[in-house]
Amino acid sequence: MSTTEDMAPAPNHALTEALAWISKFAHAWKAIEPAPRTLSIDGFIIWGPVLYEKHKGEDPVMLAQQLFVSPVRIARTSIPDASPVRARTSRLRMPR
Repeated sequence: MSTTEDMAPAPNHALTEALAWISKFAHAWKAIEPAPRTLSIDGFIIWGPVLYEKHKGEDPVMLAQQLFVSPVRIARTSIPDASPVRARTSRLRMPR
């Protein structure tokens, strides 16, 4: 007689699809990130499922490129008169 321990669980295709999407997003983000060693897997564990639920119909690589905010873009937004060259080399500092 077969027990429930002997039976293999049915594959969860939805979970497999979600994990594959999250993995593609994480790898794309890591490729863009200027300091990939500072990334924490915790962020992807927390936000990956949220992003998947909201954007599962979209390409995860394209989404990572759209969501990534580069330092140049931040500088242009924060300092509208800054030139692109200056924006890349300047750092925002906290007032003392």
